[in-house]
Parts: sequence; structure tokens; C-alpha cells
Amino acid sequence: MRFLDKILFNKEDDCFRYCLVLDIGTEYLKAALLEYRKEERNIIAFTRVKQDHGNMVGGAITNINGVVEKAREALLKIKEFSPHQTRQMVCGIAGEFVKGVLISLDKVREKPDRRIEDREIWQLVKEGERQAHEKAQKMAEMETGIRDVKIELIQSNIVEIKVDGYKVMDPYQFQGKNLSLTVFYTFVPLVQLGALNTVTSKLGYELVAVVPEPMAVAEGILNAESREFGAIIIDIGGGTTDIALIRNGGIEGTRMFAMGGRAFTRSIAAELNLSLKEAEELKLAYSMGEKVRDYERIDKLIKADLHIIYQGIELSLMELARGEILPKRIYFCGGGSAMRGLISGFRQLNPASRLPFGQNPLIKLLRGKDIEGVEDEYSLLEGVEHSTPRALAYCAGKFLSDERRMMNIESQRL
Repeated sequence: MRFLDKILFNKEDDCFRYCLVLDIGTEYLKAALLEYRKEERNIIAFTRVKQDHGNMVGGAITNINGVVEKAREALLKIKEFSPHQTRQMVCGIAGEFVKGVLISLDKVREKPDRRIEDREIWQLVKEGERQAHEKAQKMAEMETGIRDVKIELIQSNIVEIKVDGYKVMDPYQFQGKNLSLTVFYTFVPLVQLGALNTVTSKLGYELVAVVPEPMAVAEGILNAESREFGAIIIDIGGGTTDIALIRNGGIEGTRMFAMGGRAFTRSIAAELNLSLKEAEELKLAYSMGEKVRDYERIDKLIKADLHIIYQGIELSLMELARGEILPKRIYFCGGGSAMRGLISGFRQLNPASRLPFGQNPLIKLLRGKDIEGVEDEYSLLEGVEHSTPRALAYCAGKFLSDERRMMNIESQRL
């Protein structure tokens, strides 16, 4: 039986499998079709659909039926790109809703001469869930002012493993008496998780994973060494700016303020008495360096709005730091980050002189093509506005491949 299972699973692993990735943004809903096999991941179709006003507010779903309608529209376009079918869906969730808790766990092993088994690791991780849940719930209650907020666990990431005080990478090769884990647990509000489940079920799909968007971006750009030192992800979307502090292997904190790329458009429309469509065209032309009419007035408006965004970022980072040194890497992403002068203006503020950085931070604008670990052979997701959906596709493929690998291991053990 073991031999037969091994053949069947290996045969399945040699075939491509498919998954739909949904990034439900305030301004646009984005959908990508991912094919994956073992370590191979490739985006073979992508589309985006403009959201109706009121579908989303501050990154939260407020009109489920409206989002479902837009998602159906996007999925029909995906089917025009590719004939491949799937019932699996992975959704992103804004960092604002994520509650991350870091827990240290210890166990004295009864039989230290035996090699450590994976069941020991995962039993210890499971034992820490209750403690982490209590802490995350208190965080949610403090932020919302509401008691007994319902939250759900979506991820458990092991940050560090020690055996008898020594840090190890592969614990299953070691023996020892004292097993210590540092685990980062990620929770989200039930109201938003339930909304995502409702959206996917109405579309006829199974929600197999919910991925925090800032963590997806961090996973897509950070190697093992840099992940240990953390990063700051600043995602400027259409209606909001989301800031996430990545530290100790997970999202340590998030902040969001209601200002994004749409603010530039509105300022131009109000000042020059234009429609939003005309103002958007002028904004894009300005951002691309073209000489537009009323250039000086537009330049003044843009710089004034940028100053407000800088103030929001600075206040958010000061709150997130909590008196500790901030990571030295700052990554801007999202369509609003492409605004001309945004990165250079932020550098000129000299963040190290105003915020608790140990040294001048590395500041980089992320584009979709900067996300590693997932191929894009048709060049569908290369721009700055594509960094988050491409990172979600990477995490979706990694999660599903790891899940298949665990099924294979369990089958062979039987």
C-alpha cells in the first residue's frame, strides 16, 4: 500500500494544479490564475475590475453582493485567458485587520535520547494557540473598544527552534531534553474572515487560505537573513495607506489611514474644476513626467498631498516603534506609490533624524517584477500596482505545494 501511494502521489506531483488568487482592493478587485507543481509557480492569467462605490471602505468589505458581482466579472475575464478550471481560491486580507502575537513555548522531553518528531513540534504549537488567542483578543478589544471581539487564527509561523539552548534549523535531526519554540500566531476578525468565506462560496469556490497582504509582500522579497531583521511595508492604494511592521518573523503591528492615490485625483478635480476621469488622466500624465497643462498648480497640489501622506506615515511608524529600533528596510508598494516624487520626497525628510532608526533606512519602490519565487511568463504583473497580487500568488503556490508535500509524507508513513 505504501509503495502504491508513493507512486500515485509522485504522479500527481508531476502534474500542474491550479488556484485562483483574489486581491479585493478598495479601488480595484484583482484576480490571477496560478499554476503550480512542486517548486514551480507561474501566473498564467490576470485581470482587474474597478470596484463600485460602497463595496469597500478602508480595505474592509461592506457590500458582499457588490464584491461578488465584481469578482464574477473578473473571473469571466480570467476564463477568456485560460481554459484551466479550479475550485480552490486564496484571498488576501489587508494588514489593518491582522493581529499578530509572538509566543515563546517550552517543553521538557520525557525521552531526550530519541530524535525529535514533528508531532512534538506541532503539539507545542497547538498548545500555544490558546495563550496567543487571549493576547490577540485583548489587542482587538483595545483597538475597537468592543468586548469579546470574535477572531480566528489563520497562520502559525515558527520563528525559532532551540534544543537544549542551541538554535537549530532542522530539529528532526537532533536529540535533547529541552525543546523551545518561538511562534508567531496571526489572527483576523471573524467578521472579515466570514465575509471572505461568503464571497468565495457564492462564487462556487473553496477558500483554502487567507494571506495577510503585507506578509505576502515580505515573503516575496525577503531572504532568510533579511527576514530576521524585519522590514516596513507601506502599501499606498487607491483609498488607503496601509503600514505594516514585519519583525520577529511576522506582522508585529499595522496602521492604516484613509488617504491614497485617489486623494491626488480629487485635489486636481476640485482645483481645476474637472471630472474625476479628466483629473485622473492629468495625474497619470504628471506622474509619468509629461508636461501637462496647469503644471505648476498641479505640482503644488501633489506636493501638498504628499506632505500629508508623509505625516501619516511618520505618526504611524512612531506608534509602531514603541520606543524600539525600527527595521532598516522600507518598501513602498501599491499603485499610489508610483506618484512622481513620492520616494525622493520621503528620502529628503531624512527619516533617521525623525524616527528611531539605527541608521538611514534603505528605501525602495517595489514593482511586481521584484517579487521572487513566482514566474510571470506573459509579463502580466510587472508594475508597482502589481506587487501585492503577485506576492499573494507566490504565497498561494507555496502554501498549496507545502500542503501537498505534507499529505505525501503522511501517506508514506501509513
